[in-house]
Amino acid sequence: MKLKGFVIGFVAMVLATLPGNALAIKLIDEELLYYYGQNGIYHYNGSAERCGPSDGGNQNYAGVPVWSDAELEAISDNQAIYEEAASAYDIPWQILAVIHSMETNLQRYNPANGQGVYQLYSYTGGGNNANSFAPAAEISEEEFREQTMMAAEIISNSAGDLTDADAVKRLFFSYNGMASEYIEKALLMGYSLEEAENGEGSPYVMNRYDSDRDSTAAEMNENWAGRFVADGEYDSSSVSSEFGAFVKYQALAGNIYCSDNGGGIVETALLLSWEGTGHSKDDPKPEYVDAMREVGTYFEPCQSGGNCAPIGASCDIFVSTVMRYSGSDPDFPATGPAVQEEYMASRSDMYMQVLATDVSDLEPGDILVTTENGRHIYLYLGDGMQASASYDDRTGEHFEGVYLEDNGTGAGSRHYSVYRRIQ
Repeated sequence: MKLKGFVIGFVAMVLATLPGNALAIKLIDEELLYYYGQNGIYHYNGSAERCGPSDGGNQNYAGVPVWSDAELEAISDNQAIYEEAASAYDIPWQILAVIHSMETNLQRYNPANGQGVYQLYSYTGGGNNANSFAPAAEISEEEFREQTMMAAEIISNSAGDLTDADAVKRLFFSYNGMASEYIEKALLMGYSLEEAENGEGSPYVMNRYDSDRDSTAAEMNENWAGRFVADGEYDSSSVSSEFGAFVKYQALAGNIYCSDNGGGIVETALLLSWEGTGHSKDDPKPEYVDAMREVGTYFEPCQSGGNCAPIGASCDIFVSTVMRYSGSDPDFPATGPAVQEEYMASRSDMYMQVLATDVSDLEPGDILVTTENGRHIYLYLGDGMQASASYDDRTGEHFEGVYLEDNGTGAGSRHYSVYRRIQ
């Protein structure tokens, strides 16, 4: 494809990057900062020991493998060169691998159009100026290294901060040309202009990211069809089964999250839940839906009236999404409070059980789970607040009220065990 008009304006976010990885970025407003300060929550600590990469899982939202074994082998063969170039220009090496995949299927050869392995459209004048790459043939490792260095320099000079997921989307969209057809498509699908300009409507960027934009899904949005099948040739009915660049990037790079003293858990729980009660089972917060899709806890509603809840309206799904999305535990199960408690009890290296008979015994970020009589799980936020969802009843909400056992507060006969994530 092509590198056109490669001018990208990125917004610097709160968190700093660690080399070679992407970040899940969450903007923190003054109200949340005040809440954290009042409750001793450290919302971000760039050197926290709990920081670490989470495996992208090599799956899209539907659990379908994104990279084949052959592709992963090819990436491994090229990785040393990706990393060398990425380190020289301070960008994630996975960006180079994804663009290499999108443009020339991870092969080391110069296509006949003269634009090289990374299809550097502007640099080569569409393959027609003195910078064009010829002849059309397999290339040596040294030439592959030189072209990779060149691509990394071009990306680095134009891209700015690549720690924001939206900025990464915009990078891939810009690399492919930012076609107006894709912007219009995103607007028709209900995205804002800013989201459209980040590439939400581009198959090159977002194909198979969710069911709306998945040509293999029966639920594909009617506006998703249409793509460029060659330079300058747009087919309004064409769809592709290839994964978009951002989907590939997520599957390859994973994410880094940082938390300290439960702050990452609390921050994420607040971000993903509505304030106050009264939000029905069919009304998940948009950030919650996006997070479920990203971490693999998004499940379509029952199509046949079976025993399953609407999207996100289940206590286990909410807690699992928070733990995964915050980076506190990318492997936290999403299969019911009983299984979740067994998991925490078996991982003494990650969780400690806390003897708590009063709210004063709790710390922000603690996980409360019933041991009997109607299984339930929720998160303690501090200051007598909880964040939770309820099976087939309500989506994620945060509100006052923490019950350790039935003490006249109306909690029934439930008794809660408390687990705390440790470093």
